[in-house]
Amino acid sequence: MATKPHYEGRNDIEELKDSKGWLLKPGALNIVWGNDNRYWSMPTGSGTRQEEAAKLLQVCWLEVTGSTKNPLSKGKKYGISFTIELMDGAFGWHGCPVFMMAKIGKKGKYRWQKSDLSSLPKNQKLEIPLKTSENKYPFTIDVNPSEDDPVLYFGLYEVWTGKWKGGLNIYQAKIEEISST
Repeated sequence: MATKPHYEGRNDIEELKDSKGWLLKPGALNIVWGNDNRYWSMPTGSGTRQEEAAKLLQVCWLEVTGSTKNPLSKGKKYGISFTIELMDGAFGWHGCPVFMMAKIGKKGKYRWQKSDLSSLPKNQKLEIPLKTSENKYPFTIDVNPSEDDPVLYFGLYEVWTGKWKGGLNIYQAKIEEISST
């Protein structure tokens, strides 16, 4: 049987120290074409403590997704981000915005926000969407108190332009409960 071209995360998600959020390392994410070494270089280590990144070599279809294995707390708000790095040889990002999308429950409605990676500095780990002094959580999602399926489904996408792009490292995704203070 042939190897599947898509990398399916193992759902080994690390809880944040305060247990109000999660870190998903590359091994916990689903990456389209992630098992094909023409397109991605995946970390060889296992477990959520790995510091290696999933390295995008070249794709025209960027789709990196994940979900929480446990339901989120109803009535709470969560911030979502990806830690990424553009490498010196990064290409194809001009005019090619990346969309972060998230929904609560499989039947939920997606929220989205776009990020322009072409303006980011090279060789520097950054969280996207970029935080500002006024906005520590630029991408958030609310969990309705009456939600039947409070599992978070989210991802990082650029599937619309058909442009080839590469030189992106993805270190982790982070989901944090936002305190109401």
